[in-house]
Amino acid sequence: MNREPDFRELVGEDVEPEERERLEHVHDLLVAAGPPAELPPGLVDPDAEYAEAQTYDFLPRRRTGAVLALAAAIALIAFLGGYLTGQHKGGQFPAIRTVAMRGTALEPAASGTVAIGELTGGGNWPLEVIVNNLPRLPHDGYYEMLLTKNGKPTASCGTFVASGPSVTVRLNAPYNLRSFNGWVVTRHVPGTRGHPAVLTTSIA
Repeated sequence: MNREPDFRELVGEDVEPEERERLEHVHDLLVAAGPPAELPPGLVDPDAEYAEAQTYDFLPRRRTGAVLALAAAIALIAFLGGYLTGQHKGGQFPAIRTVAMRGTALEPAASGTVAIGELTGGGNWPLEVIVNNLPRLPHDGYYEMLLTKNGKPTASCGTFVASGPSVTVRLNAPYNLRSFNGWVVTRHVPGTRGHPAVLTTSIA
């Protein structure tokens, strides 16, 4: 007796609600679609009618649909398995150093950390930045992470938005870190003057 793949068995329980909803939607679409329709021999091999004596049926026609359904199920399992592997193995950022950040006078309750990963072959320092208690900005507003030199923002490491009390973002610093001595997060709001700092820190 054929049984449809059970989503909970494939995914498990340790999945964020938003990702579970997205993956379940993909799963439902695959189940609803069923196995692909069998292609006519003329589409599978346009020259088949001219080489009929040299072609061989390795699978009976009644098994083709089952094979295609199995292939679709394997593809779904591979996708979900890759996702879960990334969640469990790639969830921990491999930091070689972590630097604390503190809120400025504009956001005294804010805080954060900058986790620095291993230098890549392309000359980039991967960063995992965690910020806390930064307010959600108006539409088109954003925050920017920069390296500072002598207290002045100099080189951008990327931008992000604050969507909750605590936000984790992956950025990168394609620079020689020895050329700088601090970090800062600035606020950008359309229609306002300047880009004030809301988080700051210094590299010891």
